[in-house]
Amino acid sequence: MSAEPIFRRRRRQYIIKRGLQFRYIGIVFVLAILASLVTGYTVFATGWTLLGAKLANVYPQGRLLVVLKATNMALIRNLLLVSPFIFILGLFFSHKIAGPVYRIEKSLYEIIKGNLTLKFRLRKGDELWDLANLLTTMTESFNNSVSSNKDAIVKAQREMEIAKKLALTQPLDSDALQAAIKNLQANIEEIKVSLDKWTTEKSSKPS
Repeated sequence: MSAEPIFRRRRRQYIIKRGLQFRYIGIVFVLAILASLVTGYTVFATGWTLLGAKLANVYPQGRLLVVLKATNMALIRNLLLVSPFIFILGLFFSHKIAGPVYRIEKSLYEIIKGNLTLKFRLRKGDELWDLANLLTTMTESFNNSVSSNKDAIVKAQREMEIAKKLALTQPLDSDALQAAIKNLQANIEEIKVSLDKWTTEKSSKPS
């Protein structure tokens, strides 16, 4: 069971995957604006419906319109003032996803190149820990399988050399040769069993 990956150094660069983060911030921004517009419209419509008729005798209708317009302008002004904070919060939360995605992509590229010793390490507070742990487990499985196959190949090569020497030795020691061939077959079977657990799109089949 692999330890939960934690990378304790703080991330200094907050814009890591520009496209992903800006899409995330854009979604947060649009939702905040929509929420503000719905709230403003609700306040405006409700206030006008419930208070318009009752206050018509106290305030002229034009005065009520001025008050409601001033309220809407204050809402828009406050929304503009809050917008930078919305952007900062969106950036702060987006980098907790963008950072792990960036690190996972870099690790996957290294694995594609053949490095099966990597572990997917994330920083404390990042998202996608479950995915990182799962990928680490997958890589460890690949590493164990490849290491086992390498060992079996080395043993098979050793038995093959022994079989070659025995075949050239006179008089022929048939029992020793058969034992070497049997060991070679066992090593080949070990490799086959290890490889058969993987499902591939194209598998070569003996004719």
